[in-house]
Amino acid sequence: MNKSILITRPQGQAAELISALTHANWHCVHQPLLSIAPYTQDSGAAFHTMKHHIMNLDIYDVVISVSGNASSLAVDLIDQYWPQPPVGIDWYAVGPSSAQAFKYLDIDMHLPLANHSEGLLELDGLKQDLSHKKVLIFRGEGGREHLANSLTQRGAEVHYCELYQRQPVRFAQGELATLLHTHKIHYALLTSGEMLHQLATQLTEEQKQNVHVIVPSERIANMAPALHIEHIHVCPKINAQGLLDCLSKITHSS
Repeated sequence: MNKSILITRPQGQAAELISALTHANWHCVHQPLLSIAPYTQDSGAAFHTMKHHIMNLDIYDVVISVSGNASSLAVDLIDQYWPQPPVGIDWYAVGPSSAQAFKYLDIDMHLPLANHSEGLLELDGLKQDLSHKKVLIFRGEGGREHLANSLTQRGAEVHYCELYQRQPVRFAQGELATLLHTHKIHYALLTSGEMLHQLATQLTEEQKQNVHVIVPSERIANMAPALHIEHIHVCPKINAQGLLDCLSKITHSS
């Protein structure tokens, strides 16, 4: 059985996952599909808006981070502008990788069972009436509005603190298809619809029929038929054990 998997997380976000998979005798090929461009002073208004939210962190009742990149950048800024994190905030993260950076500040994050926005919205602290609550969401520029819209419907006043831009990695035509062929890759981990679309446009029709794609939510999985991706699998917990369990089920049922 070929045990080669494509890991598409951005640079700096995959080492722990790759180490665990390698230890379990998987061959990991790390090829990011997106690059992360943090906001700097050269980013103009975007940087100053981000800084404003960080410096006024104490006005929020709830703070949510929806990506590991957002968490790492936010922690660096909080550490820079706050001698110690403000008290009285309920902290949430979409998954373990988003919570990890906050351990540096001794902040414990509430985590959902399933690592996506829908999972967050099922947590008791966010299911209740949120009238008169101010919520700050750490994220990259753009992205889904479902979390913010749902929290607003529950009465919250929601603001975004956007810390970076996602930029697609540019490939020559056929480059990703060649990568999969060379390394005999039959499995791929993708964590966004944007990544799924990018991969699908690069693969041959035969590859799209044969590769097993693993995603964190049904929402992303539902995009697969239109992209002619034959095998799509939902792994709600994109951590080492969750992914290994998912791969075990796929390989034993294939």
